[in-house]
Amino acid sequence: MNANIAATRAALGRVHGVSLVDVLVGLAIAMVALVVAHRAFLAFDTVRRNASATADAQSSGAFALFAIASHVANAGAGIAAASTWLGTCPATADVASTLRPVAVLITDSGRADRPDTLVVRQALAPMIGVSAAFAAPAAAGASFRVESTDTVRLGDRVIAVSRDGACAMAQVTGVGAPVAGVIDIAHTAVAIDLPVSSVLLNAGPAAQAMATRYDVASESLRTTDLTNGDAPVPLTSNVVNLKFQYGIDSDGDGALDTWASAASAGEWSPAALLIAPPATLARIRAVRAGIVVRSERPDRALTRDYRWVLFDCESADKASCAGRLEGTIAATASGAYRYRTYEIVVPLRNVMWNRGA
Repeated sequence: MNANIAATRAALGRVHGVSLVDVLVGLAIAMVALVVAHRAFLAFDTVRRNASATADAQSSGAFALFAIASHVANAGAGIAAASTWLGTCPATADVASTLRPVAVLITDSGRADRPDTLVVRQALAPMIGVSAAFAAPAAAGASFRVESTDTVRLGDRVIAVSRDGACAMAQVTGVGAPVAGVIDIAHTAVAIDLPVSSVLLNAGPAAQAMATRYDVASESLRTTDLTNGDAPVPLTSNVVNLKFQYGIDSDGDGALDTWASAASAGEWSPAALLIAPPATLARIRAVRAGIVVRSERPDRALTRDYRWVLFDCESADKASCAGRLEGTIAATASGAYRYRTYEIVVPLRNVMWNRGA
């Protein structure tokens, strides 16, 4: 018994407890580890948010330019093929109602840091370039009698053009059966008399837009059907700036050789183009677009202003870069957004290839 007690006492003598110093050292190491882990997490989260913000800006810019470029590529469809007839129509100051062969129309904002507006026009009937001759004169409000068996369908938008330059647009409300190659077309009323020498052009279904506007409001890119008077439809957000310019064939050799803005006092202003003859309109060979987009949220770590440049060139003398634009977007007290700029050039193929004789 005594031997067991002695052995127990000897074993207990070798057991050491944890001192207060040991506890404090352990807590300090744990706190350092937590701080390091927290800073690593913050750094990772910052990288993640920056990558996400950059991706959002890139996707917004890419989508916006794709939507615009796809539509501009079809600008002048049908209209260019019928430019011989439409070029005689009276000029109006409203791009939504004009019947002249204007494929695209840019409205310049007047400042490099303000978005421009673009209107794209097209007729969605495959046979608009093929005119149907009148078989009889049509008084104001009377049906059209034309020499055709398959020119129009119910609900189409048609344009009647007389040889003296009078033009009228109407919507088809009824199509009679063909008799000896002649059909009667009922339509919404027009205000002019049309002689037998007139022709009829089909601009396609009235429910589809002939004139579509692209603009930016409250940093949102919108599209608006001007022909049918629809409300603007948002396409994408966080669009800071949107600029357009014409690619001009200045010497008539068929090649694009300069870029021009739609300045209000210039040759390519909206007012000038809406009354321009078809030969002048055909000198517009392309449209280039530049866009500045931003991330959804600002980055607190960014404190520098953002300087953007559109339509630059490789020349050392930047004053020689036709149409070059630049500006600066100031950072805010809560940080700055991440920005991206994109550009695209879209040739007006319909104007170049399908121009009426």
